[in-house]
Amino acid sequence: MKTHSSLPIGDQPPPAFGCIVYVRALDGGKVAARVMNLDGFEVEASNEREAMSKLVPLFRTRVKEMHESGEEIPWIESYRAPDEGEVKRFLPVHL
Repeated sequence: MKTHSSLPIGDQPPPAFGCIVYVRALDGGKVAARVMNLDGFEVEASNEREAMSKLVPLFRTRVKEMHESGEEIPWIESYRAPDEGEVKRFLPVHL
């Protein structure tokens, strides 16, 4: 009997896009997180992990819709440096 040792893989790997996020602490122990390289995404959450779990699906959905429709993604190439108290995170997001 023939067995397959690997999963079938499509011709093209899913595209991946970089999501640059700045995270900062807020009063009361919460955090704010904002996508810097694509406009319109900012969340508040109890902690950084929760903030990322809110941002990534929003980012993925918007980028996927634009990518699939052939629309040019309006990347922000020249975003500001992190302010004091902000931490920069880079998240590779696969569609």
